[in-house]
Amino acid sequence: MALYALIALCGAFSGFVATLAGLGSVLTLYILIEVVGLDSDIANGTNRIGIMAMTLMALPTFYKKGHLNLRKSWWIILSIFVGAIGGAILAAQYISNDAFKDIFKYLLLVMLVLVLTNPKKWIRLTDHNYEMSKWLLPVFVLMGFYAGFIQVGTGVFLVIFLALAGRYSLLDANGIKLAAIALYTLACIAIFAIENKINWQIGTVLAIGQGFGAYIAAKFATSYPKSNGFVRYLLIVILIVAIIQMFKLHTYVF
Repeated sequence: MALYALIALCGAFSGFVATLAGLGSVLTLYILIEVVGLDSDIANGTNRIGIMAMTLMALPTFYKKGHLNLRKSWWIILSIFVGAIGGAILAAQYISNDAFKDIFKYLLLVMLVLVLTNPKKWIRLTDHNYEMSKWLLPVFVLMGFYAGFIQVGTGVFLVIFLALAGRYSLLDANGIKLAAIALYTLACIAIFAIENKINWQIGTVLAIGQGFGAYIAAKFATSYPKSNGFVRYLLIVILIVAIIQMFKLHTYVF
């Protein structure tokens, strides 16, 4: 019971953080792999259940508050979806546990640099008159491929890119992010389930926590648009702790 409570609590925090900024999967994958003890590929599949719950709980609020324009962003969402199918198939069928764990470790370092150097200039009001070039479609397909493959950091990459290249506000970029994640995660769950790489019991507990955290975050974010500052510092702490554990840096100190 204590383990399930920990999973739900971490899920709630992850859902809150992922809805506002991203990188929630850093915490959930770390818990599933290092604490629960799931194989990395099973953790990758199980993590998608919580992600699905997160998007379903947060997305309606963003949509109702006008932070998701599907008529303008449908091609972005569809491009990410197409790429994610390929990434999920690769992750579910061809990537070993050790390979996934190694990739995850080094992605933690990339994410830490990204968060530490995150410029404030991408927090802006949406330029509704600006049309993003369709030549960027391959970029979104590649983002989708990465998202289907491992998920970690997809939200941060996507929000920053939409804010800088698409001139979206942080909230509107998050709305597109959540819509894209909801669509491709549904397909990813099917792919991982077919490969029998989901722990449904753990995934359900995680989903309850992430869904709750995402709902609170969505209400908070749409009421207080400048609420992302403190989340960034929380992410930095999470990443540093995870990097220390995954690279076993604590063994050099103690």
